[in-house]
Amino acid sequence: MPSNQFLRNKKQVYVKLKLINGSEELTSVVIYEDQSSDEIRKIFMLKCDITDFRLILKLRNKRGSVVPFSYQSFEASSRDEPYTLEAVQPHATIPLSSRSVNNDATYSIEGFQDRVRGISDRVAALEKAIVELPARRREKINDDLVQISGQVSFLLQKMEKTNSSHWKGMFQKNPLW
Repeated sequence: MPSNQFLRNKKQVYVKLKLINGSEELTSVVIYEDQSSDEIRKIFMLKCDITDFRLILKLRNKRGSVVPFSYQSFEASSRDEPYTLEAVQPHATIPLSSRSVNNDATYSIEGFQDRVRGISDRVAALEKAIVELPARRREKINDDLVQISGQVSFLLQKMEKTNSSHWKGMFQKNPLW
């Protein structure tokens, strides 16, 4: 009688391990359909001799996208196109953002001076616009009133034409019968 292990669906996955020190090694891992993601993660850690459980494991496919540790997300891979397993410290792969605070005091002072200059320019433009607001508002109201009065006069003309019409009978010409 065959054992239960041979009846389960399984996938063989080739993994290229990248460690913190930069070394790489290729290994093969067999995963089964009924294993949870924690079990699969532990299998990867045991197979790759990773003993520090504080390390973050990132599994990437051949395109470089992160793949979750679940049976459904794995496709059988070959030695030529293995998955890449990165074992990194927490927050070790976050690149320094250009907007983050730099320890260089001159950089931060220049940055703050540019921001203050930009804010003061925007405030000056707003102060200039506030002075012009009442005049612009009057212009807009006058333009709207002229447009509305034109529409009202057009409607009045149409109403006069409809009121002045009267019944001329059924036929305006004598029938030819």
